[in-house]
Amino acid sequence: MLDNKYLNQKHRALIEEYINYVKKLIYFATEDAGDKKFKDFTDILDTVFAYSNNFYSSIKERTNMKEEFIFLIPNMTFYLSVGFLTGLKHRQNSDEMQKFVERMATKTENITGELADILIDNNATIEILQELNN
Repeated sequence: MLDNKYLNQKHRALIEEYINYVKKLIYFATEDAGDKKFKDFTDILDTVFAYSNNFYSSIKERTNMKEEFIFLIPNMTFYLSVGFLTGLKHRQNSDEMQKFVERMATKTENITGELADILIDNNATIEILQELNN
């Protein structure tokens, strides 16, 4: 796994917890799909991290882009996971795969809310510092 870029420690902690959850979910979803399926997922997930790091490098001086960056890994991981789970679906496991997708959606919604709270706190701190400097 790459050394991922984060806005701060809260961002890091939330993303790492989210990714651990996603990996566990996909691990169980791929249990009956063959030996390489979980590895295939983690290889694709590494491209999400690489993209996120490249995006961070290009925006680190532009504060208005940080709002997009903070949600990048969860959003891309969600769509990656839904596509991956859809590819695993067949007649016998359709209901189970749908439950995995629903769990991904709920977890992603929750982390998005928590990340939004980080942005709100961060923006409030910036406003206070600007007021103090004026």
